[in-house]
Amino acid sequence: MNIKHSLLIAVTSLSALTAANAQEKVEVKVTGRALFDAAIYSQNEAAKTQDGTMNDGIGIRDMRIGFKAYYGDNWYFRGDASFTNNKVSLKDVYLQYSFNKNNFIRAGHYTVPFGLSSAYSSASKEYLDEPEANVYQPGRRIGIMHTISNDHIWWQYGAFADNSALTTSTDKGAQGYTVAGRLVWRPVLTEGAGFHIGFSGMHVKSESDLKGGSHIAYAKKYLTAVDKRNAMSLDLTDARWENKFTAEFQGIFHNVQVSSQYYWSHVNRVGGNAYDTKGFYVSARGMIINPVDYKYNYVTSGVDSPNSGNLELMLGYGFLDLTDNNALTNSNIAGMAGAGKMTDYSAGLSYYWNKYVALRLNYHHMQVKQWGQADTKKVNALQLRVQYMF
Repeated sequence: MNIKHSLLIAVTSLSALTAANAQEKVEVKVTGRALFDAAIYSQNEAAKTQDGTMNDGIGIRDMRIGFKAYYGDNWYFRGDASFTNNKVSLKDVYLQYSFNKNNFIRAGHYTVPFGLSSAYSSASKEYLDEPEANVYQPGRRIGIMHTISNDHIWWQYGAFADNSALTTSTDKGAQGYTVAGRLVWRPVLTEGAGFHIGFSGMHVKSESDLKGGSHIAYAKKYLTAVDKRNAMSLDLTDARWENKFTAEFQGIFHNVQVSSQYYWSHVNRVGGNAYDTKGFYVSARGMIINPVDYKYNYVTSGVDSPNSGNLELMLGYGFLDLTDNNALTNSNIAGMAGAGKMTDYSAGLSYYWNKYVALRLNYHHMQVKQWGQADTKKVNALQLRVQYMF
């Protein structure tokens, strides 16, 4: 499907919904976003030797168009298509039925509930790219999910097919599946102050390939969307299933917000082997010019970004450990060659011009010690983003 055909389908669908609006009282809203990034890099000799020289430049982190449609008080439909890198891909496309404002069921293609990242879109996170530890968040899948909450408890859970359901028929290999849930407890949360604690769990059945093998794989880039080479990776081609967990904390105190997550993954492999990995990040941000209170979002269990001429400062630290020394020593396979440990120290400024436009600047100092390599790779990235949302 090329861009012209996709735009034609989007316009036709929107026209049909608009025509129905007069008869069925459907409310339709067009949405879109564009995130443009520029980046410059510096590396030590180990990084240049192992990865090659990274190239400065510009890129599009995200560009999409879509619509939201409301029918009465209960029905909601959302459809988004991305045109990033001149390729068309589905983002959020789902139908939702609400029993009430705190109880709804959703079916379609959307983000799997797993930690804080599932509460935020790409334009609303502290980092311009995901923290390295958030490599465990599986992104969007086709599935069905239920959300129920009250003032103190928020629970979201569902079952999902893997990504091959979008592109590959089952005669090319068996589909894997994911069962996931996120539970948030909000013991203290008042206007302008409070915190929540959350736990997420996920069971993943690996995806089969044409050769009879199966995969659970991770790859992490250098926290940038311009030069997209991998910092490290892991491809377990003898995986059977994976259990992974994350514990989260999010707190706000007027114009200051703190977020943190710890991740742990256990992969069960053929022959009784296993592979265990982990990650962590913490970030703090606060409004230093035109400060206002952060607003907690009770629907997603996240925090909304400011939007009225605010300047925000962010500081962060994170690590991702894709090495399992016991497995690498005793049950090594080719897909483990890219395993390693990554840490980063981050700082950023975000100026929210208004509710549509924001200017953002991020700096990351990253270190990667790859398995089997004597020298540590060191990379610095300075990135600027201009983003527009409506």
